[in-house]
Amino acid sequence: MNHIPELGAFGGKHVTTTTAQTGTWFAITCFSATVFATLTEIGGEVQDGTTGSIVFPAGITIWGAFTNFTLTSGSVRAYASKQPTTVKA
Repeated sequence: MNHIPELGAFGGKHVTTTTAQTGTWFAITCFSATVFATLTEIGGEVQDGTTGSIVFPAGITIWGAFTNFTLTSGSVRAYASKQPTTVKA
């Protein structure tokens, strides 16, 4: 079994801005208390507004298949993935 993506071998991005971020990520780790304005998973499931009242504490990692996110506040490291941007039925 290949666990390279889980180890962050495809790199990542440190984000502290409220600018929308696009790409493909398998995990997002919060470096400080963080609030997301938008968090979109592969397949288009958008957690828009529903995460706006949730404060993710520093040190927590959110696992998933993400294609877009926007921070309201905080700082994160988004770990890159080589996943496709569509879901096969």
